[in-house]
Amino acid sequence: MASVFSDSLCVGSLTASRRSFVALSLLAGVGAPVLAGCDGLPGSSKGGDVSAPSDSSTAANGSASASGGTQGGGTQWQELDAHIMGHNVAVRVSPVIRKDETTSIMALELTRAEDDASIDDIEADSYSTGDNKLGISHYLGAPSIYRPGAGASLVKLLDPESGRVWSATDGGGGFLDTAPGEKVTSYLSFGKVDTGTVTVLVPMAGFTAVSVLEADDAKKAGIDLTAAGSDLDQFPGAATELAGPAAIERYTRALDDSTSTHTDSTDVTVTLASDVTFAPDSADLAPGAEAQLQTVAGRLAQYPDGGTLTIVGHTDDIQDDAYNQTLSEKRANAVKTRLEQLTALDKWQTSVSGKGESEPRVNDTTDEARAANRRVEITLTPTSGTTSKSGGPTAAPTAAPSSDSGASLPAPQGPTAAGPDGVTLTSEGADTSGQVTIALDHVTRAGGYLLGEVKVVAVDGDTSASDWFHDIDSGGIFSNSRNEDSASVQYTLSRACDGLAVVSGDMQVLPADYVPGGKDTHWPLADFNLAEKLQAGTAMTVAVVWPDPGGDTVTVQLQQNDNGKTPAPAALATLRKLLDASEEWKRRLRGWACDALLEQAQESYPDLEEDHGYPVPVTAESFQHIRPLSISCDSEGGFNVWFDDGGIFWGFAHNLFWRDSILVYVKPDGSFEFAEIVS
Repeated sequence: MASVFSDSLCVGSLTASRRSFVALSLLAGVGAPVLAGCDGLPGSSKGGDVSAPSDSSTAANGSASASGGTQGGGTQWQELDAHIMGHNVAVRVSPVIRKDETTSIMALELTRAEDDASIDDIEADSYSTGDNKLGISHYLGAPSIYRPGAGASLVKLLDPESGRVWSATDGGGGFLDTAPGEKVTSYLSFGKVDTGTVTVLVPMAGFTAVSVLEADDAKKAGIDLTAAGSDLDQFPGAATELAGPAAIERYTRALDDSTSTHTDSTDVTVTLASDVTFAPDSADLAPGAEAQLQTVAGRLAQYPDGGTLTIVGHTDDIQDDAYNQTLSEKRANAVKTRLEQLTALDKWQTSVSGKGESEPRVNDTTDEARAANRRVEITLTPTSGTTSKSGGPTAAPTAAPSSDSGASLPAPQGPTAAGPDGVTLTSEGADTSGQVTIALDHVTRAGGYLLGEVKVVAVDGDTSASDWFHDIDSGGIFSNSRNEDSASVQYTLSRACDGLAVVSGDMQVLPADYVPGGKDTHWPLADFNLAEKLQAGTAMTVAVVWPDPGGDTVTVQLQQNDNGKTPAPAALATLRKLLDASEEWKRRLRGWACDALLEQAQESYPDLEEDHGYPVPVTAESFQHIRPLSISCDSEGGFNVWFDDGGIFWGFAHNLFWRDSILVYVKPDGSFEFAEIVS
């Protein structure tokens, strides 16, 4: 099939997933390692004053704390070992310097090992220029047409005690191409960091802690602020909307999808699946509702000062509006009545309403979408907020997992293992195959969070890490765990580690997330850029932050995509039509892209002409030159068709730093849904 389009087109599909587990014992204590596999683990901090307290229990495990040992005011740089798609890179992390009241600066020094395997031997870097240089920015940064020199800009600063995260507003160092033995430096700018120490998340390396110093201490810390400014100014266009810290949020859901819980700094929203809570087409509580509502009652009990309680019922669109409105109101009132029987609500200002079908969670008419839309949402706004005394989010009440056997966990559908040993999984599909071993090497407890480092080693074949870590159980490949689907999620989060969940009792604790400045959807505090295929012998490190559910053990769930399963017959029929008449379909797809994006392209070109000297106007004819790249079938049977942008949005044709793509989505019946530009 790939040859039909004649442009290296690949066809794949994603369907249901299976679960495997890795588990490790935890050590108690904030700032001490929660668990460790063995000495010298990749990603463990090696330098300066970041080591854990020297008590016997910690020393016996031979591990360093990722967040708790650094003393404020220290000028030492910290060291991490990065495993970037089979390549070994030493990372040195500087202290953070408060340059002024609005800007903080940090340096990241990256040195590729002298004996590092060549690009040709690893064959894992599709972005290589052919001169054995590793494009580090493709994995540690987020360059775009607006920020072409973003360096290692995916580095994050965390304050686990207050539950905040800072994103880099800009990054220097250009594209960070490195030959073996070569050292490159990326200066990163952040907004004002108002704490004495921060935990640094370095993609594909792990976590370490550094001090936050004033500008007068920059020289002592080995940072030249003038050089940093010059480096950052090479590529103007900093994302100033990212300057302020964002609140870290948490999202959990039941293993049986009966409930999900979203927690931010002010609210807790529990969503009850009506298919579990109620009898079909009824407001009568079903047997499964009891466990759901007991959990909600436990939530309410965590906030003895009370607050505001809002209960809203929602339905699907099958019946008429009036019927659905009445049913949604009855269901919301039934939930309130049972909660009053389970716990006192006298300190809660309670409101109950129904929205009928007017506010769907998923805008679609499939059975799966309608099931998601049938729900009751319970929102708690505690008077005292949702933050625990430790500064992190208040943990969700769940059934405690067994301390020894994990008997409360659901039966796995794949192998299980102790964390350091890892599990070996096999991926078989249209465009990926092979075995990988995934081990939970290191987890550190910090504030209200767990800082985890996962090692992935390819045994044979080739497979993408996103096959195991992206959350396909909710919203499909181009959505996030919260089923948010927008331009800020498309493509970017399809490569992210957002589905690697900690299992606590009957709940999945998804990676902690946040809403970046200027975005309208949640991004996980975890590694991005995991789409690259791992070749045999290739190793990589994946860093991820989880809200801490408490307990003495941590169990992590791995999703395994059943890629080899056949898509729905209707989708296959549409695919055959597309491939059998490829030229006609290419013309049709390009026409849809033109209709949707021509005006946007024409509006962008005056700026490009002024700033970059490209006076070429964009016309409908311009869209006839976009080149097809790939097509994939999603879980609903629709198709994502990817094109390069032909230079229309200053992408493939002109931009030497990053690539823009045009995405055209085709419904299972072959009709057009939408088209958008994706940077």
